[in-house]
Amino acid sequence: MSKQEIMYSHVEDWKASGLTQSKYCESAGINLATFSYWVVKYKNKTVEDGASNFIAIGKTSKTEGTEYEIVYPNGVKLRVKTKDLSDLYSLVNLV
Repeated sequence: MSKQEIMYSHVEDWKASGLTQSKYCESAGINLATFSYWVVKYKNKTVEDGASNFIAIGKTSKTEGTEYEIVYPNGVKLRVKTKDLSDLYSLVNLV
């Protein structure tokens, strides 16, 4: 196992633990500064890999039908259950 794999595993364990970085490092015997460096690298990697809850939609996209939630800047939340993403597309583009 490479150093990167080991540290990414620690980052995932830390996230699941609910501990602060400091407490996790103390229990795992890891230098806090080193661990913080790997946390940043891990976050950058997940951003580069496209790990996101966002999906691209187009005017003619179709799905198997699921529920979507739109949160507008004013705080209004709208839940839509649809198979036709054009419905969702028009709601997202409301001004």
